[in-house]
Amino acid sequence: MTDEKTPAHDMKLGEPYESLAEETVYSEKNRSGKIFAAKNKKTGEEFVRFLSDSKKPRRGGSKWFKNYGFNLHTLAHLESVLFFLKKIAKVVGWKPTIEDEVQQLQMELHEKQQLIENYQIRQKDVEQQRDDALKKVAEKIIELSKTRLPDFKNDVEELDTKIKNVKVKKISEADLQEFLYAHSWLFGLEYITAEPQKLRGAYSKFDFYLERYNKTNDIVEIKLISDEITNSDGSVSAKVIQAVDQLINYMESAIAAAHSTVIADEEGINELRPRGIVIIGNDATPEAVKKIRKWNYQLSHIKIMTYEEVLTQGKAIIDNIEGKYAQTKVQTN
Repeated sequence: MTDEKTPAHDMKLGEPYESLAEETVYSEKNRSGKIFAAKNKKTGEEFVRFLSDSKKPRRGGSKWFKNYGFNLHTLAHLESVLFFLKKIAKVVGWKPTIEDEVQQLQMELHEKQQLIENYQIRQKDVEQQRDDALKKVAEKIIELSKTRLPDFKNDVEELDTKIKNVKVKKISEADLQEFLYAHSWLFGLEYITAEPQKLRGAYSKFDFYLERYNKTNDIVEIKLISDEITNSDGSVSAKVIQAVDQLINYMESAIAAAHSTVIADEEGINELRPRGIVIIGNDATPEAVKKIRKWNYQLSHIKIMTYEEVLTQGKAIIDNIEGKYAQTKVQTN
């Protein structure tokens, strides 16, 4: 029995045993537990012993009482026992058998599996919270868009006029850029802002930068309404190839900028995986439509659209806001 003035963690084995090593499992105000690697001085036998002491009230004041074995009060105590027992066992020369090692590996595998299952549950919870938030945002966007319906209809009429008059009056890329920048909703209600040209060096700039409400971004490259989509032999025109190649370079510049904290802050570019949109031409022939679909299928991060498609999308958005579809849908990816 230890004296009241003796701290619990100073508990010793006592005769006729020698302590070869010791580890404190827990040391608290009124109790402590320790594991010993011990040796019987008389027989030389080595073994592992579990001891604890606790402070209990008695006549004349509280005293510490030694116990053989100890209680585990929390999961942390159990984890400490398992950890220290391995260390103590090595001192007395205990070596694991193949069966022990297999059992240990099975335990570790079980623990890892439990971790995976816990992470999966958490991931599902987070994904559900994200989906709920996106749904609420989409509902609010539809609600807000209803107040802007007259403007949206005017925008669609203006774009329709530009497309119809392209053969009579040539419209510059700058004019088209300014119009689409001012009416970015035509790309989809999920876009909340559009930024004008972002400069990436003296020879690298893109038309504008679209930001979705989920904080992802697209780079837009605008070409002329009059640009051809296909050649006379049905192949993709040089104008389309040039626009896609140019957009790829811009996307690579944006990725490089996003990886640089200084440039990202200066340029407002933070998207590590931007997508690209090319707006070009207005060929609605079956050959051109089929060719664009093939290219869009292969270009997973780039979408090619004609001005007629932008116009059609704008009309569909208006129909959506007015509730002409069975279900309200807003793009979220």
